[in-house]
Amino acid sequence: MRYGKIVRLAEAKDAYKHFEALRVAGFDGCQLVFKPEVYTDGDAVQIKAAAEKAGIEIFTIFAGFRDSFTKWNIYSDYLDAGINSKKYGAERVAYLKKTANFARQLGVSDILIHAGFVANNPFSDEYGYMVATLTELASYCRSIGVNILLETGGESPVTLLRLIEDTALDNLFVNLDTANLIMYGYGNPRDAVYTLGGRIRSIHIKDGLPPTTSRELGREVDFGTGHVDFKTVLSDLIKSGYAGPVIIEREINDGRADEEILRTKSELETIFSELSV
Repeated sequence: MRYGKIVRLAEAKDAYKHFEALRVAGFDGCQLVFKPEVYTDGDAVQIKAAAEKAGIEIFTIFAGFRDSFTKWNIYSDYLDAGINSKKYGAERVAYLKKTANFARQLGVSDILIHAGFVANNPFSDEYGYMVATLTELASYCRSIGVNILLETGGESPVTLLRLIEDTALDNLFVNLDTANLIMYGYGNPRDAVYTLGGRIRSIHIKDGLPPTTSRELGREVDFGTGHVDFKTVLSDLIKSGYAGPVIIEREINDGRADEEILRTKSELETIFSELSV
């Protein structure tokens, strides 16, 4: 397996420092978060050269928005969290197209997005609007040779499968976040692997707990202390033919991120070793 973690880059000039630290820690690559006001050719050259020098592969671009209107909850974000927002969606789609162009300059084939909450009712106006908006974005990305990975979370796995099928485009795939499905209250990662199967092109390794209120996400917790059955989920992924990277994500702000990411990597290596026997 190829191991990576998320690298959040504020400026292109800092890329080599981050990539070299990854290499020293024993990682193969990263999922890059880089959201400048303006993407430039110079930044692309600098980041690509830094990755090559450090021997680090940029697996995907974790593409976000420039605005801060997402609340990251399971109530108000139904309106304005994603590309389906009537207020902010058009601006976000325009920015994501620029991200896709930047990814192509880096030689990266995949961008990862939080599309927003997807309505379960396929006949609702909200669902139709999401299909139309995603089709526009994905069609553009396809025209330049870039895939879109949809982050799991704000919908059930079968709803995400329906969305992919209804766009009828072959460059839409899934980033399976093992904790988000639980934290958003829509299911569990093992069932998602069964439903989404070969469409899973990347994974986030993260642990979490279900929601305990109707408005807030469940809590992210340390690897191995939440509701994710990692050994079973990873075994099912391997059986489904998964051959993508293993990205460790940790968003708990407790000062232990580096330590916990390395511990997680070590435990994952043990699990994969046991599964290969």
